[in-house]
Amino acid sequence: MRFKVYLLRSRGRRLAFRDVLNGPKYTGDLISEQVTLGSERFDLVSLRCGDPVVPSPIPVLYQPVLLGFSTLAFRLRGFERVERGASVFGVVQEWHCELP
Repeated sequence: MRFKVYLLRSRGRRLAFRDVLNGPKYTGDLISEQVTLGSERFDLVSLRCGDPVVPSPIPVLYQPVLLGFSTLAFRLRGFERVERGASVFGVVQEWHCELP
C-alpha cells in the first residue's frame, strides 16, 4: 500500500514539526521483512518507489515499533544505520506515515 513518509529526526535528534512539514516527503510502498545477519534476526521496514531496481530514497528502519495510529496516519520508531568513515552505528529514527 502506498504511503507518504515524513522523517521526524535528523541524526537522532527530533525535528520541529514545522520543519518536518516543510521538508522532504517520500511516497512509495512500505515493505516489512526479516533479515538474518550472522546469528541474529532483525525486523525492518523499507520504502520502495514504483521501480524495484531503484534503491529506497530513505534508509531502512530497523526494529520498527508502532508508536500510535489514527484514521489516516501512523508513526513508527526504530533505528537507522549511519556510516561515518570506517565506523557504522545506529541512531533513533521516527517515521510519520500517512495516505498520499
